[in-house]
Amino acid sequence: MIEILILYIIRKREKTIYSIRKEIIEIFGAFTKPSIGTIYPALKRLLKEKAVTVNEIMSEGGKKSSYYSITKKGVEYFRELFFNAGSDNPSLFYSQLQARLGTMGFLSAEDRKLFVSDFSKKMEIYRFEIENRLNDEFLDLDYYQTQLLTRTLKEIKSLTDYLSALKAD
Repeated sequence: MIEILILYIIRKREKTIYSIRKEIIEIFGAFTKPSIGTIYPALKRLLKEKAVTVNEIMSEGGKKSSYYSITKKGVEYFRELFFNAGSDNPSLFYSQLQARLGTMGFLSAEDRKLFVSDFSKKMEIYRFEIENRLNDEFLDLDYYQTQLLTRTLKEIKSLTDYLSALKAD
């Protein structure tokens, strides 16, 4: 998911790795705070995919700065990553969903509608799975497990309502 955030951040102008990290934290810091050690390998992958280019500039003091910018292929790659199936692991699914929701402005109106429709269906599946666990008389859940599943069910309802509101836009 870090690649989606990077491409989103550099969509308007080129930036250094440090300014990419700073802007990701400023915009998406509520759910992710990647280190340079996370961003650098992601930039390498994006360079390999030809989704970004790097412009190296030498300052008057002799310091080399690398500026990353998105390519035309990078715009297409963003969409490809955005619509990638994502993880079936619920904890990863939620962070990936947040990254997608936070970068939807980079998509066309048609793609946003498609995304909202697809993820609304996925949220319904998660809701159904949790309700089945809560209602399974043979599943020996303790108080804390039941409370956690109930809380997760409320989060899913909230996200489903949010996605429904996006459908209306």
